[in-house]
Amino acid sequence: MPASHDSGDPSPVEIVLTGDDPEAALRELHAWLRDDEDLAGIRVRPVTATPAPGEMSGGLVEALVATVADPGLLGALFAGLGGWAAARASTRRTRIRVRMGDREVEMEGPQLKDPEGVVRRLISGLSETP
Repeated sequence: MPASHDSGDPSPVEIVLTGDDPEAALRELHAWLRDDEDLAGIRVRPVTATPAPGEMSGGLVEALVATVADPGLLGALFAGLGGWAAARASTRRTRIRVRMGDREVEMEGPQLKDPEGVVRRLISGLSETP
């Protein structure tokens, strides 16, 4: 189990992207994760910005939030994110920030080219054990 969550409540994992066209990247990542069969037990939803005064609809997609009811699926979520990041890293500039509870991991550039390295960094950085 990559990261623990003490209560039976689902663990929300927030994913924020910056770099080249972050809203399009978040939509692409959302589709990638939604289509991953290994993530069938994880709900991933986009979070949009609050509409500005005078706007009728929601703003741009700012983040994705994955609700992980089974902590055993965190590794699958991290692997999906790592695979997407590696596929994208050679063609576009991207910075990924992943937050779970009060812990946060940020990665960019060459760090994203190694999907297994992304998974290892997320597990070690988001784990609740010292």
